[in-house]
Amino acid sequence: MAATDMAGTCGLALTGVAQLRADEPVPSLSSRESGESGARRDSRAPDSGQRRASPTPGTGHLLRAALFIIAYVLVDWLSYLQPVLKLGITPWNPQTGLALAYLIWQGPRGAIAVAAAALLSEVVVRDVPAGSIAAIATSIWIAIAYSTLAAVLRRTGPDTIVATPADAARFVGAGLLATLFVGAGFVAIMFAMGALPGHVALGGIARYWVGDFNGVLTLAPLLLWAPSWRKGLAALRARWREALLQLVVLGFSMWIIFGLLADQALRFFYPLFVPMIWIALRWGVVGAVAGALAIQAALAFVVRDVGAAPPLFELQFLMLTLNLTALLLGATVSERQRAQAQLRERDEALARAMRFATAGEMASALTHELNQPITALVSYLRAAEILAVPSAAPSGEARDARLPETLGKAASEAIRASAVLRRLRDFYSTGQAARAPLSLAALCETVSAAFRERLHRTGVELSCNVSTELPAVAADRTQLEIVLHNLVANAIDAMAAAGGPAAKRIEITAELVDDHVRLAVADSGPGVAMDIAARVFEPFVTTKPAGMGLGLAISRSLLRAQGGELDYSGADTANSSGGARFVLRLPLASGEQRTANSGQPEA
Repeated sequence: MAATDMAGTCGLALTGVAQLRADEPVPSLSSRESGESGARRDSRAPDSGQRRASPTPGTGHLLRAALFIIAYVLVDWLSYLQPVLKLGITPWNPQTGLALAYLIWQGPRGAIAVAAAALLSEVVVRDVPAGSIAAIATSIWIAIAYSTLAAVLRRTGPDTIVATPADAARFVGAGLLATLFVGAGFVAIMFAMGALPGHVALGGIARYWVGDFNGVLTLAPLLLWAPSWRKGLAALRARWREALLQLVVLGFSMWIIFGLLADQALRFFYPLFVPMIWIALRWGVVGAVAGALAIQAALAFVVRDVGAAPPLFELQFLMLTLNLTALLLGATVSERQRAQAQLRERDEALARAMRFATAGEMASALTHELNQPITALVSYLRAAEILAVPSAAPSGEARDARLPETLGKAASEAIRASAVLRRLRDFYSTGQAARAPLSLAALCETVSAAFRERLHRTGVELSCNVSTELPAVAADRTQLEIVLHNLVANAIDAMAAAGGPAAKRIEITAELVDDHVRLAVADSGPGVAMDIAARVFEPFVTTKPAGMGLGLAISRSLLRAQGGELDYSGADTANSSGGARFVLRLPLASGEQRTANSGQPEA
């Protein structure tokens, strides 16, 4: 790094502003303070990406602050190139972007860490005495100024700082004003302490502003995006060939410009816009910022010693133009990509809705066509039941005593099927349910009885731990029975398909929670796969080879029409058996409903 012992090195000309002469002796802080050799430079330490909400006190916050301070000093040391008078006025200050990101995530509390990092950087990188008044003052100034900028940017949230072109323009405008304000304050403090001569002060402000502004543009957006790195990694894996080609083109362009044509780099700098625009169009704002950061790092490497390359300060004006172009273009592309993704989601939702509507129409048609045959079946079964009990049994004739019972069960099931079809038809035609006070304990016993033979055949144990003391819920009995039938049948199918000697158990429990009853159906089966769990209630999502994937979607629709809810909560955390656990939320029956239905048997 360019930390050479130049008591009067003022680097390079600022176009149209001031001439910073490297051969002119200038007083140092050591003549005004206790031997300080350099003025406070990189106090504008941004922060490493931290959590959004105000951090919780304790060791976690201290550890994050310590890691940030280390990162700040390291970045400052790596980028300490061509300084003015060995002060913190350099052409590129990436630690500023680090500090700003840290303050946005950490909040005002992070200002202390930023001030400490800036002061420590002065001591470590520029050999300034720790007690230097100028170093302390500039560190505090930088922390206050960038904390104010972070507070302004935090209002929109870290995820939306450069989410759209308008957001990016606000970010650029606020950053421009803040970095100019910080640079003016820094130079004013240095001038007041006698560390900076008056004839280079104006050029020092411009130099400091360009360095800070470029640091903010290239590092802060990338760090704020860092929590979503998994999505970026997935996209990179899917398009790694394109990313590699872009990296090769960018590297080759920089080699031509800063290698073969190093002495004319300023004239041939603009071809770098071509790969940067390509990257921004393909990867959005994150790719654009990452590409700009790669160019900045390459520039720092090339001009670490001035050599044949142009002064870094002059290149940074061109980089500022490149950074602004890439950021705004990337934000435009990212907004377009989000709009396209939302449009695809709406199209998929519309397609699912149309398929669901088709399923509803199919259900209505089935109910219409099947209701009359089932009604006739009930009539025939009732007639058979009457015929099976003769008015006068002939002597010596033996009758099968199970025939009337069997026929009675058949009639009951046929009646229930007819009621199910009728309620489904009513639901799909009106979207409303006939709610009435309902005892969950009685309903669970009915469901358990309906599955008795199937449970015995599959070796599954079903227990209904529903207290009779629970208050009644307001629900359509038939529709709620459909839901429970579906959940229990799914659990039996899942455990039967899994096989194995493990115990197969289904447990139905209920508890009163505030103004509703929470009914849970849990099993000891294999559970729902992770990739299916998030979409388990979507229509046509199923793991059964012959399943339609409509059962859970219809069940949730039926419950929501009654003011309830159906959710999947994963494995049954109350037991170690694992499996799946579905939770029904059912509203309590109102006093008016109980009164209106008092003395009437449940449907």
